[in-house]
Amino acid sequence: MSAASSQTLDALHLPLHGTRLIEASAGTGKTYTIANLYLRLLLGLGEQGASETPLKVDEILVVTFTNAATSELRDRIRRRIQQAFRAFLGLRIKDGFIEALLDGVAEQDRPMALRRLDAALKGLDEAAIYTIHGFCQRVLADMAFESALLFESEFTLDDSEYLQRAVRDFWRAHCYGMAPELAALIRAKFESPDALMSALRPLLGAQDAVPAQSPAPFEQAAQDLSQGLARMRLSWPRDRDATLALLTKLPLNGTSYGKQADGYPKLADMFLDMDNWCRFGSGLPPAKVLSALALGNIKLNKGGSLPSPQQAPLLAQIEALAHTAEQLLPAFLVTAREEIRQRFHALKRQQQLLSPDDLLLTLAGALEGEDKTLASVLRRRFPIALIDEFQDTDPLQFAIFGTIYPEGRLLMIGDPKQAIYAFRGGDIHTYLKARATTTAQYHLGTNYRSAESMVAGVNRLFQAREDAFIDAAIPFDAVDSQARGEDKSLKVGGHTAPGLQLRLLAEDPVTGLNKTDARARLAEDAAAEICRLLTLAADGEAQIVKESKEKPLLARDIAVLVRDRNEAAVMRDALAKRRIGAVFLSRDSVFDTLEARELALVLLALAKPRDEQAIRAAMATELWGGRASDIHGFNVDEDKRAALLEQFANLHLLWQRQGVMPALMQLATETGLLERLKGHENAERRLTDIRHLSELLQQKASELDGMAALLHWYEQELCQVSGGEEQQLRLESEQNLVQIVTIHKSKGLEYGVCFIPFISLARDQSRKPTPLLYHSDKGLCWDLGGSDEAFERWKQEQLAEDLRLLYVALTRPVYRCYLYIANHSRMLKAGLKSHLHQTAIGYCLGIDNEDCDSQLLAAKAKALAGDIMALEWVAAEADNRVLPTTEHQGSELLLRKPRARDAVRWRVGSYSALVKDSSHGSKPGAADEHYDVLESLPSPRTTETSLDRFGFDRGANAGSFMHLVLELFDFTRADTELQTALTKAMAQYGIADHWFDMLKDWYLSLLQAPLDGGQLTLSGLAAADKLVEMEFYLPVMGLNPDKLSALLGRYGYGSQYSFETLCGMLKGFIDLVFCHGGRFYVADYKSNHLGHDFSCYDRQTMASAIRDHHYDLQYLLYSLALHRFLHQRLPDYDYERDFGGVYYLFLRGMHATEPGKGIFYDRPPKALIEELDKMFTGEPG
Repeated sequence: MSAASSQTLDALHLPLHGTRLIEASAGTGKTYTIANLYLRLLLGLGEQGASETPLKVDEILVVTFTNAATSELRDRIRRRIQQAFRAFLGLRIKDGFIEALLDGVAEQDRPMALRRLDAALKGLDEAAIYTIHGFCQRVLADMAFESALLFESEFTLDDSEYLQRAVRDFWRAHCYGMAPELAALIRAKFESPDALMSALRPLLGAQDAVPAQSPAPFEQAAQDLSQGLARMRLSWPRDRDATLALLTKLPLNGTSYGKQADGYPKLADMFLDMDNWCRFGSGLPPAKVLSALALGNIKLNKGGSLPSPQQAPLLAQIEALAHTAEQLLPAFLVTAREEIRQRFHALKRQQQLLSPDDLLLTLAGALEGEDKTLASVLRRRFPIALIDEFQDTDPLQFAIFGTIYPEGRLLMIGDPKQAIYAFRGGDIHTYLKARATTTAQYHLGTNYRSAESMVAGVNRLFQAREDAFIDAAIPFDAVDSQARGEDKSLKVGGHTAPGLQLRLLAEDPVTGLNKTDARARLAEDAAAEICRLLTLAADGEAQIVKESKEKPLLARDIAVLVRDRNEAAVMRDALAKRRIGAVFLSRDSVFDTLEARELALVLLALAKPRDEQAIRAAMATELWGGRASDIHGFNVDEDKRAALLEQFANLHLLWQRQGVMPALMQLATETGLLERLKGHENAERRLTDIRHLSELLQQKASELDGMAALLHWYEQELCQVSGGEEQQLRLESEQNLVQIVTIHKSKGLEYGVCFIPFISLARDQSRKPTPLLYHSDKGLCWDLGGSDEAFERWKQEQLAEDLRLLYVALTRPVYRCYLYIANHSRMLKAGLKSHLHQTAIGYCLGIDNEDCDSQLLAAKAKALAGDIMALEWVAAEADNRVLPTTEHQGSELLLRKPRARDAVRWRVGSYSALVKDSSHGSKPGAADEHYDVLESLPSPRTTETSLDRFGFDRGANAGSFMHLVLELFDFTRADTELQTALTKAMAQYGIADHWFDMLKDWYLSLLQAPLDGGQLTLSGLAAADKLVEMEFYLPVMGLNPDKLSALLGRYGYGSQYSFETLCGMLKGFIDLVFCHGGRFYVADYKSNHLGHDFSCYDRQTMASAIRDHHYDLQYLLYSLALHRFLHQRLPDYDYERDFGGVYYLFLRGMHATEPGKGIFYDRPPKALIEELDKMFTGEPG
């Protein structure tokens, strides 16, 4: 569509019926236009002031293609309604459209209009503004009856696990039993099921793609090949000598067959390869030999003629065999595509899962129902639809809206020049077909974003070729600039230069210019120019001018646009050399990072804290920070080994109790991650990724059952890197940094100054991808054999998309753009071979073949630039100056951060931290539980483990297991629930199955043990009378270790503590709080091994263990926490009446027939608890 065939859009009078298309070039106010049309629909203002039925916000359907775009649209529409609301209130608004809107509403109708705008503002959160998939999901959820959707279906963003299963099922069914010659052919192209999945993924998404050829069914092709090979094994020994004699008499091409005085050595080698295959080989003959000896491929000198098939039957047979082999792969792919697609959908149906693509398919199918009920329901619900970013649509999406709105009231807004998402299913040809069906077409012709010289430069660049985007259906129409002259510009040294700056990089006259060297030199030059601009800005010599106001150019005003992370890494390194901070924004997945891979090792060790191999692997990561000496210490030093095992066990327990993210944050604290990474170049990036991964894990944990399931999900994400929106790398900092952005990510954004350094570096097109997807008169085709014609069509479509990508990049900058053009080339014997003609910028320059050197490049660039663009060569030696380290280099004035005072730092502490360095020598573990490190070591009493409670495993892992069991079932229903709890806990902690019967008897017995010498037992505690794992936070105002020691000592508790004064919060978990006889009790489970019979678990032995491990402080803290809790919850709380005391339950000693054993009871004095309370709050004692 050209401007001549469309009308300039008048948003105030656009007819709001029919199917209408608005083409909005970059920067021409697309979102502003949508918001204006939305206002008209809210107010019921038709064309030429005619009245239409006003619509509510939930009746105007607005669809775009990303969550970010929906948020922006909602925000812009809200602001527009607010402006209109103020205008209708009588406030002055400087906005031509709203003023005209106000004039179009009669005075007596304005109060009603005001009420409508007010209602729209209040209800905008319920507005029908969706992504395409969000719209489908909402419809299917809200209208389950009309859409015939399963009520129990669940939505998933990532269905790649099921695709992988479908591919592997197909691979097992077809490839495992395949004949060797077939298997060899398939494996030569697809070495694994994952390789097949990668090749098929585009085809599975392209629902309408049809094969360019129609190969025979795979079974037939496989049979033909097997028979052809069998015939060849018989024919070759019989006819090879006669065939060789025939060939040597022909005028064979000397280069192809290596002619020498005594014959053709290359030809002899080919025959030897065939001899070996016939005698010893399996599978196929070498592919190069088959191709070279095929009758039609015999290379002759000029004037020579090939023999007929009757004269050379063996060569004709080889040609037929080669053709049969070529047909096998297409046949295999056709079969694979269909069977895998069916299996893929079947697997998801079994799980009642819907992916984003399934939403589209399901809604499209429902709309095509016989009675068309759903389409009519949707038309009534949404009388009009505005489809944003329509150039990114696909056939299925267009079919959905075409079915809902067959007779119009559909507004499509897009720009075919910005269709850059073919890799995500966007189909520019669908857009072009849709355009042909519209009632009328409109365009926006004024650029409001960029400076006048920038707009002029882009116009000039894309007007250089008649078919600027190759396809004549996508012309380039120049746009005007709203800005004039220096009203919007970048002044450097007091002067305003052209907005578009071309910088050329010549090849080496001897070696050419390879991609690696070119990329490095381009990055160095771009970094040097950024350094120069920022240095000048710091001296007030680089200023952004906007509406006659000047401000210094800042680093955050500059963006470097790249295609991928590899280019970003080169650019970031070049900037870092010059001390220029930069941040990389891309659509890459956070799972495709080193941090994600290292975190997998750490998670495995935390999930299996007894697995020493996993622990060593975790220690070797940078996340953990272990050195070789630490790993060696773990291997040879029992104390270090025990301490690390305890640390992993406690982190495991924290994961189990609070979740994976708190465990990872605690790990970061304990290992000093922040301090260790602080000096690294990419510290912010890495810390951001770690936190992002932790959040994703915590979120997913709520959907999965247990650590094993979470680990499995995480490993799957690592393997397939689905890259959903929630997985995309986050911005690591909002500081004043240069932004490195992928061009795809930059779409829709704007930057003050842009650098495009690598756009002239051609992609590698030496290999034909299989299969090839391209468009023809038949529609979307996929070529299975990689024909030359299909390859050329595919390359043309790739170049067309690269041109659209170049357009997107060039329309991001506001004031200036540096566009680099390197003559990427290599020197051959025949001369220089340039790759510039394969690139978008080469196309714009008019370079159509590989015969391009620096002189031709200079001439083409000079002709293009004229007096509209600046032109300069990249210097042979880069300027290596670095950015001066000034205190306020071009930055805004910011409030200085206060320095840390010498006062006590605020922190969250725990019982473990309080007693870590205290007397008695034992080291309690984190998470308010202690496991004696010696318990991990073999018992000195016997070398054989007794299969009883006293011989059961010791240490942190066993303790965590014993706790977990008691958390997983209702004590009053042990007869039905204990077995399940044991099974789950044993699997989680790796407890061998042969312990099961003993453990079951043990737990049933300890549940019956009397706690008070009477009727109180754990088995008698109903679920309503207990709280499991009660978490608490105690505010602490300067807890001093000496004062705490003195206080507890006066009452006969504690010892000498030596922790750092605590100001902040003290947190912990109480294993069990229960109510019995009107009183409330604390209970804590202890797995400590005190001896090998019940007599070792009497009160005296338990008291000694409690003193040695500082458990008395622990239960005093628990008592204080419960005291405060009850004080808040019970209106007339009285400690003496309501607080029952503390039970410390040493589980190994508890037995129904051993009263008192393993049960330690205490009730701290009220005076102590009250004094402790005052000490924590900072009140004078």
